Amino acid sequence: MKQFKIKSWGETLTCIPCSLTLGNMLCGLCALMYMVGGHSNNTFPVPSTAIWFVFAGMLFDSLDGFAARKLNAESLHGMQLDSLSDMLTFGIVPAVLIYLAGESWWDTSSSPLRWINWAAAGFYASCTLWRLAYYNVSSLTENHSKDRFSGLPSPGAALGICSVMLLLNRIDLSAQTMAFVAVAYAFILGFLMVSSVEYMHAKKIVTSGPAPLRALLLILIIWSLIQFGPFALAALVHLYILSGPLSEVLLKNDEEAIDRLP
Repeated sequence: MKQFKIKSWGETLTCIPCSLTLGNMLCGLCALMYMVGGHSNNTFPVPSTAIWFVFAGMLFDSLDGFAARKLNAESLHGMQLDSLSDMLTFGIVPAVLIYLAGESWWDTSSSPLRWINWAAAGFYASCTLWRLAYYNVSSLTENHSKDRFSGLPSPGAALGICSVMLLLNRIDLSAQTMAFVAVAYAFILGFLMVSSVEYMHAKKIVTSGPAPLRALLLILIIWSLIQFGPFALAALVHLYILSGPLSEVLLKNDEEAIDRLP
């Protein structure tokens, strides 16, 4: 008879962050199911409730890493589980959002433009998969930096797509313009994910510096989100997305200035 082995306390603790990771995956699944139902009933051009499921997935994604570090329960199994969940919530769901945006806002019924929607969604999902696979491999190397990312993180890219979708639902633009913005933005964010542009960890931005400054920054962020809603969200997200390329440009200019010194 096969004997059952009682798990150790450390093995039991790994279930806590893994359960939070599964919460991320379930949020992505709910977003997909809602998009299928909402789109088929023509309830929303872009189902906003599905976008909020993505935001909830980001919360679970932040909590699982926090729990793993605090409980000293980091594992290879948890890392793989996290990447697979991220692929669904931050890769597949935004790709479907991009496709639905193009289909709803752009008359593609009798036009080759339909293939642009497919290409944009496929390119974004492929770049997310590439980015997550690269992160998994680089995490196992000794020179991996925990403070900075090489390429735009997939949650940041998904946040960029979702914030733009919410913003486009609030402003008065033609359907063709909104479709063009959604599709073009998918290609831009895809390139940033697989690029070598370095991004600071979002947690470091909020937690670095003196405590009063950190508290003031957090209060300003919360106040702006409450006061201005999707507009403040889009502004904050795109400040982070632009921070990578801007830092690269400034660093390159500084290096050229040093080279010109006598």
